[in-house]
Amino acid sequence: QAGIPLSYSRALAPRRRESGIVVGALSLGDSYRRTNSLQFQYGLRLDANLFTHAPANNADVERLLGVRNDPVPNGVFVSPRLGFSWSYGTAAQIGAFAGAFRGPRAVVRGGIGVFQNTPQATLVGTAIDNSGLTSAVQQLACAGPATPIPDWGSYANPGMIPDRCADGSTGTVFANGAPNVTLFSRDYRPPRSIRSNLQWSGAVLGNRLYATIDGTYSYNLNQASILDRNFAAQQQFVLSEEDNRPVYVLASSIFPATGGIASGDARVATQFARVTEQRSDLNSMSRQLSLRVSPMTFTSGFSWSGSYTYANVREQFRGFTSTSGDPRTIEWSRSGFDSRHQLTYSLGYNAFDLIRINWFGTIRSGTPYTPTIGGDVNGDGFSNDRAFVFDPASTADPAVTAGMQT
Repeated sequence: QAGIPLSYSRALAPRRRESGIVVGALSLGDSYRRTNSLQFQYGLRLDANLFTHAPANNADVERLLGVRNDPVPNGVFVSPRLGFSWSYGTAAQIGAFAGAFRGPRAVVRGGIGVFQNTPQATLVGTAIDNSGLTSAVQQLACAGPATPIPDWGSYANPGMIPDRCADGSTGTVFANGAPNVTLFSRDYRPPRSIRSNLQWSGAVLGNRLYATIDGTYSYNLNQASILDRNFAAQQQFVLSEEDNRPVYVLASSIFPATGGIASGDARVATQFARVTEQRSDLNSMSRQLSLRVSPMTFTSGFSWSGSYTYANVREQFRGFTSTSGDPRTIEWSRSGFDSRHQLTYSLGYNAFDLIRINWFGTIRSGTPYTPTIGGDVNGDGFSNDRAFVFDPASTADPAVTAGMQT
């Protein structure tokens, strides 16, 4: 609105890519009944994948940064699983339907196993497009004074969309045409999890209600993350008013009017922009406990059920996803999908066998939120910076105090 644009970027030419994958799986399972009330289930699953396309090798990436850009994550994965079911006691009543029998007092079930994801054919697409070679995607990145002032009306004609930074900016730190590169770490593998559960179900409260208590724990391995292999990590100065937040570019690479940053100072090899290494070195864990109840007595007129679930999900993340300091740092936090409490209910009514009315509802607690800044602050080339939340009581600027209180 002020005629001072922050930044501009575009891919200079469209590119068509092709990628494919061959996926195979084999599973074997068996069960063993130790007694009439105790049974075991066990099995083994084998998954394998082979990508039919790979990025073109860029020798400069290996020469300058010590990593190859052409490996793709092919692999063979083994997933064992074990479960059991134990029934005990005798139910207090017989179910009211044809062929009914007096079942067990309660049933305990449980199991543990490895669950393996298999990659999609599109996984390697970004790496194929971004090899850093002249035959791959080429992009333009303009910041600060190199940003062309947009003329939205003329952009209806694609030929009028700028394919260079503002005149006179070529050769400055704010105009950058270096290509991005995407590659996979040599030990990359698709996500997998070790999951276990234990469940009890049976009659409670003098045979008035049927209840199910279910506990689940999952430790999730090989979670995806990214690391910029072209990030120099050489701190240039700090923002003292923001708890000494580090900045990895020179002050001369920041345009004062907008705060737009040219990230070239933070590059190991200036021939490339971001060299994004896809990794699978993070973990997460989820725990869940649920209780479900419904009436034991059958009635054709009115039915109901309810459940409560407590969940706790924590995950690792690398600073290139969310950072307040060094973007290479790995930290633990609550997951963005960690909704701790959930109540679910259902009501059903049969009106004289003419119409059935059902009502379902869910009450769920909120999820955590981390304020982030819509731009790059530390100069790592990513818009991944957490906002610094000033303490209103200790802020001298009235405008900042009012904003933080709001």
